[in-house]
Amino acid sequence: MSETNMGRVPVGDPIPLGFDPTTKQRLEELAAGIGPRRFGALVRVAARRLLADPDQVSQALDQSRRASADARRIPWAERPLDLDPATSTRLNELAYEFHTDRSAIVRVALHRFLTAAGRFRHPVLREDARTDLTSRTRVYLNRSTLVRLEKLIGRNGDALTAAAIRVAVRRLLDDPGDLTADLATIGAVRDLTPETLGPRTNVHFDDDLRQQLDALAGRLDSDRAELMRLAARQLLANPRDLEKAVTEEIYRGDANRATLLARNTRRRQTTDQATATPPVRKAPSPQGSPFGKRHVFRFDEDTKRRLEELADEYGPRRVSALLRVGIRRLIGYPHA
Repeated sequence: MSETNMGRVPVGDPIPLGFDPTTKQRLEELAAGIGPRRFGALVRVAARRLLADPDQVSQALDQSRRASADARRIPWAERPLDLDPATSTRLNELAYEFHTDRSAIVRVALHRFLTAAGRFRHPVLREDARTDLTSRTRVYLNRSTLVRLEKLIGRNGDALTAAAIRVAVRRLLDDPGDLTADLATIGAVRDLTPETLGPRTNVHFDDDLRQQLDALAGRLDSDRAELMRLAARQLLANPRDLEKAVTEEIYRGDANRATLLARNTRRRQTTDQATATPPVRKAPSPQGSPFGKRHVFRFDEDTKRRLEELADEYGPRRVSALLRVGIRRLIGYPHA
């Protein structure tokens, strides 16, 4: 953007931003309602409103992340787990002690196993050969965890997934470690579908606005794209005084301010005049058709031929007029 471009005010370099399709569509509709080419200014207004109260952004960002995660959660994979009575009892007691369920403990056990599996082949083979597995329970695991486990165990040619889960559970029961922290950070983790974002849109930000956005993102362990998605949602949830704010954003620079203000005034006057003045109905042209929209009718060949012969007696191109005469007579004398 240049100082000599008479159509715009320079506002800095472009930043590529991605929004979900619904948010992008609502922003475009809102911008179109304010005026032409207002999308970038509307996004900058959203950014300035977000930065106006930075102390509230942290809480809003956490809520936004939780809502996004809830919407993208993948259901648990239910899996039967056969244990010997002693191991089953120990697992139930540990779950009761930490006020949780067996599935959460098994998820922590598998995470530890996948993180530091060590020498597992012979323990898994011994576990697979046991015959005292009389206590069955059902556990709920992340599908990605099962995929990683099967890939790890399958390297040796034996997909002994159930035995590997039991080995992981026994290791945790023998050494619970800091189970409270792991239950909070690992046991509750869910698989999520990727966030659906549409094509990126370039929006121009001046240096000051960009620096403020990056500084806030650095403090909150975020990035400018995530903050702008939050800003867009907040703007759509509370679209107050947008036309005034967008207009001020467009004319924020000094270059060409008078030219752009005059253009905006002319546009508003034209819009008001178009809405206030009723459209003038023109008389139909003698060369055109004053009878409205064209309709298509189908006739059998004999009827069509007879209509054309009858119309030719009155002059050229009289079939349509003849049909209208027939329709009017039918309407006037429906019982004839």
